[in-house]
Amino acid sequence: MGLHVYPNIEKYNPDATYIRKLITQTGMTQAQVAKELGISERSLRLYIARPSAGNKYDIPYCVQYTLEMLAGGR
Repeated sequence: MGLHVYPNIEKYNPDATYIRKLITQTGMTQAQVAKELGISERSLRLYIARPSAGNKYDIPYCVQYTLEMLAGGR
């Protein structure tokens, strides 16, 4: 039997650096990732903005989880 992966809110990590790393791991462009996630490119850019740029937008956990799956996370 295969390993089942389930969302775990304890693994929530809205850190912009972590999200950028996941995007890189997908091998897709930001535009492609946004489309796969069903969000706008603008939303994705807001989620990955550096804190020094005044980032006040945390990625929702459900979007983070889906991005982790796109990046091959288990």
